[in-house]
Amino acid sequence: MYKNILAAVDGSAHGAAVLDSVVSLAKLTGASVHVIHIRPEQVIGDGISGAVVVPVEEGDAGRQVVDEALGRLRAEGITAEGEVDEGLREELAAILVERAEALGSDLIAVGPGHYRGIAALLHASVSHSVAKAAPVSVLLVRGDS
Repeated sequence: MYKNILAAVDGSAHGAAVLDSVVSLAKLTGASVHVIHIRPEQVIGDGISGAVVVPVEEGDAGRQVVDEALGRLRAEGITAEGEVDEGLREELAAILVERAEALGSDLIAVGPGHYRGIAALLHASVSHSVAKAAPVSVLLVRGDS
């Protein structure tokens, strides 16, 4: 079944649910897990007078999310590694798919989008984009929001 799972975590309830599901799957299948958090960046400016790329998330929050996930996985006896990457919001899905391919993952586990209302119209769903682009299975895990 699954041997190498890529788990996207973000510190939200959905991210915690992703980790819960990945723990169960990895224990069932003996899969190793690679945890990833992508620190989102945003372009600020109009492109005419100049633009600046700034992180949306401050400090080491992403590293803490990954480290907590790794601690839990390893405490459950699961082989796990992790990383924090950076990327523009518009590129998050592509980054996840690229990392899954590079790592030889056979499953990508993600939570659903966080946007609601007008924001959902303005921002593409990362999970939907991953599901469309991924060459492997994608597990969409809902959590309490």
